[in-house]
Amino acid sequence: MNETAAPSCNPLPSPRRRRWMGLLLLGAAFLSGMICGGGLAVVAVHRAARQAVRHPELRSRQAARWMARRLSLDGAQQERVRAILERQAAELKKLRLEVWPRVLERLETTEREIEGELSAPQRQKWRKTAERLRGNWLPPDDDKQK
Repeated sequence: MNETAAPSCNPLPSPRRRRWMGLLLLGAAFLSGMICGGGLAVVAVHRAARQAVRHPELRSRQAARWMARRLSLDGAQQERVRAILERQAAELKKLRLEVWPRVLERLETTEREIEGELSAPQRQKWRKTAERLRGNWLPPDDDKQK
């Protein structure tokens, strides 16, 4: 019998290569988590900002809840602080309504000036974009009329 040593077929990579592969996979998982988390944070902040602009009446309630948690307010304090915030929100709304026509006028002037610099296809696209921005970021029309 002729015993010859068969070449060893090692199906597993060397320990050093496995370590680098593990570190590489761990780094990729960490990086993808950072990207996803950052993206979700941007979406959450964007939605919160948009809601604050479109629904200013909700801000006083949210601020009252935040202050109650942050300052450990008792029930009576919470009620008084909420009343103060709601009263001030109503005053701010009156002020906003006084200034609102001037704000709209300035926005319309800006849009017209930009349109003057654009070609016909660009102008059409700009009008759609401006309308979308107004719908997303400005308070609803019924709020402005009160």
